[in-house]
Order: sequence, then C-alpha cells, then structure tokens
Amino acid sequence: MQAAAYILVRDGYARLTTNRIAERAGVNIASLYQFFPNKEAIVVELERRHGERTDAAMMAALARPRGGDLESTLRALVEAYVAAQTIAPALQRVFTEEVPRLRGRRSVTAGERCTAGVAGFLAASGVQSPRLELAGWMLATICRSVVYHAVLERPDDTCSGALVDEMVGMLARWLRGDPPRATSDDRPGSADADRTIPG
Repeated sequence: MQAAAYILVRDGYARLTTNRIAERAGVNIASLYQFFPNKEAIVVELERRHGERTDAAMMAALARPRGGDLESTLRALVEAYVAAQTIAPALQRVFTEEVPRLRGRRSVTAGERCTAGVAGFLAASGVQSPRLELAGWMLATICRSVVYHAVLERPDDTCSGALVDEMVGMLARWLRGDPPRATSDDRPGSADADRTIPG
C-alpha cells in the first residue's frame, strides 16, 4: 500500500501500474496478483484505508466538548473538516482529482455523514430557517471545498488557525442573516457611496 501511495502522489494515477508497485515494494508481481487482480483494486483498498483514518479524525474532532452557541458548533464542524483533510493531503488530492469512479470505491465518508447531520447541529444552535436541510448541505459543502483547497494552497493559514477563525466568522454572519459589514467606501459621504450607476 505504501508503494502504491508513493507512486500515486509522485506520478499520478495514469502512471500507476502493478509492475511499478511490485518493483517499488520489492515483491514479485505474481505475489501482488495473489491479493489484487489489478491496479484499480489496489487503489480501492488504499482509499478505503485512507478513508478510515480521515473518518476517525473527523469524528474525534466532532466528539470534543464544545459550547452550545452557534460559533462553538461551527468551530467544531470546521475543525473536523480540517482534521480530516490534513491527513495525507497530497494523497487526498489524487483521490479527488485524478482517480476515476471505480467500482467498489467507498460511497459514504464521514464528511458525507456529517453533511446529513449538519441540519441537526444548526437546529440545536438555534438557527431558524424554512430550508434548514438545504442550509446544512450548503454549509457542509462550503466547509469541505474550502478546507480541501486551503490545506493544499494555504497551509500556513490552515495550521495557524486563521482559516478556521475566518470561516467561523463568515458562516456565523451568514446563518444569522447579519447585514454585510460596512467598509470605508460604503459609508455615507464617501466618493463610492455617493456614486450613481449610469442608467
């Protein structure tokens, strides 16, 4: 499995072959075929094991004690996604962007199970919406997408906690329906605030 993961991260799914895996692992190709009929089966098993690790990290983060207010709930949710995505992020990128939909790939992850329960998190925090299930799906999708890209593209912000702080503030304002923060350009008397849009 380590050999397959190494080749996937370094060279990508297209260049992964059973011969290269066997060579990297130092085993006979016939021995490899005793356990896996092709490279697709190896990738399915590799993703299953990776998924178990990310699932465990996410569920552990969600189980930590937290307050009952909206910010505490959002922080727990975002930190759970960060905990999951920071496990072998380069390998996760390959699974997400390069590996095709293979038969036998896991259909339900902790992230997806968490999506189903987010509406409950919101309701328990006092969020009122006639479309709570939709809001929960949007929230989980935003978290999953932003954290995925942040881990790869902004690791310093992810590790420092800046990403979590910004997301919690942004999401809390959205869910409460707070008005946008006024900027210097929006204040009465500013050049931009007084500017009219041509008709």
